[in-house]
Amino acid sequence: MRRQKRSTSRQMAATGLAAITAVCFSAYGGASASAAETLVHASSQTLEVLDGAPSGAGSNLLKEYYDYLAAQFKKQTGATLTWDYYASSSQETSDIETATVSGSGPDVMSYGTSFVGTLWATGDFSPLTPAQWALLGGKTSFVQSELLDSGIKPSEDIGVPYDANPYVLAYNTKYFQEAGIASPPKSWGQLVADAEKIQAKVKGVYGVGIDPDDAYDPWKVIYFYNADLGGAKPWEWINPAGTKVDLTTPQMQQAIQFYFGLVDKYHVAPPQSLTWDSSDVKSAFTSGKVAMVPLAEYNFEVLQKGTPLQGHLGFATLPSIPYGYTKMPPNGMAVATITSGEYWAVPKYASKLGNLPFEFEKISLSPQAQLLNFKLNGEMPVTSQGIKAVEAYDKNVAPFIAAEKQAVATSIAPVWSYVETGMESAISRISSYLVTHGDKWDQQYADAQLKQAQDAAQVHATGFGK
Repeated sequence: MRRQKRSTSRQMAATGLAAITAVCFSAYGGASASAAETLVHASSQTLEVLDGAPSGAGSNLLKEYYDYLAAQFKKQTGATLTWDYYASSSQETSDIETATVSGSGPDVMSYGTSFVGTLWATGDFSPLTPAQWALLGGKTSFVQSELLDSGIKPSEDIGVPYDANPYVLAYNTKYFQEAGIASPPKSWGQLVADAEKIQAKVKGVYGVGIDPDDAYDPWKVIYFYNADLGGAKPWEWINPAGTKVDLTTPQMQQAIQFYFGLVDKYHVAPPQSLTWDSSDVKSAFTSGKVAMVPLAEYNFEVLQKGTPLQGHLGFATLPSIPYGYTKMPPNGMAVATITSGEYWAVPKYASKLGNLPFEFEKISLSPQAQLLNFKLNGEMPVTSQGIKAVEAYDKNVAPFIAAEKQAVATSIAPVWSYVETGMESAISRISSYLVTHGDKWDQQYADAQLKQAQDAAQVHATGFGK
């Protein structure tokens, strides 16, 4: 799911072009009445779209992208687009549930990959029809891994991907050279060792930056590390039926110990990073205060410009061998990235708008819009035409596109979003505890927070039934 972005019409609407409206209206399920009887001139319409709030260093760039979509929407449909925002995953959950329960609210909702099960479980989002997919370019035009979180199964896709943000390790090549390090780390143990070398050679610089107080990030590093350990695969945080949550496995304990150990055990992340969110860690990295960030997106390429990092930014796949191991443990799984991106979903109560929400989605999927989103925000395209446009603009994007195509999906169980938000809350509480207790690790306290998150999520673990 996207961090803080970083990221209503009430009657039936038309595109304003008779030929297009007739075809598109039919494509969205049709109607017994004629187009003349059912369509209202689009210029009188307003479409409300819910997405992540612009915030942090790139907020102006994201706003520029939003303004572009609104302008193109006005130009092509005659209708007006307004934005509504959420600022955290918990607010995202609340806003979506409030709207679907009340039957009114945003006409198009952005959701992250972690939320597809939650949206599907409401029963308030209709699967896209073949005709709707065709209007958007057809399913084969998309990066296929991005469709993994469009629905709980291919015949029930309720979401349309519109951007992706695969995760990699970002590192400062200048600091690596000064410390005599030839290449980025392949294991988490090597990451710690490299961080220690950098701190010894480059005074005033910490080896790693983390953001445990972020509204979206922290659980991901723990998820990856948990997968590397094997034993309890990360999707076993929820059983396959979606009815049982388990956040207290030995592998989970090891993963969370390692994450916070970067501060309190190995001392390669600054103590003040216990209160950092994503904007803080980006600022520390681009200003040269930390040498590595283990959860980086391509927008670092955008943010480095005009900073001490410019010209010294390197990207690599995430380490995959746990600390203390020389090879993957039995059943360990190297997860390069998850299917992390954003999707559009149209609630049933917006069906009165006909094709208008999908006309907006189509605009966001144009190669021009995807290229602009990449230029401004570092977000990856999700269609083959979008990829061509981005690759023609920047050849260095290839590693990110490759990671995106090989991404692994998280759980599609409806309870997953509660697991994620519960983990974020638990990590934040543990971080606050360390701040007030002198960075002294307390496993009993950590276990209690994980159990609290587990119990809170378990209440919502109703499986895949409605």
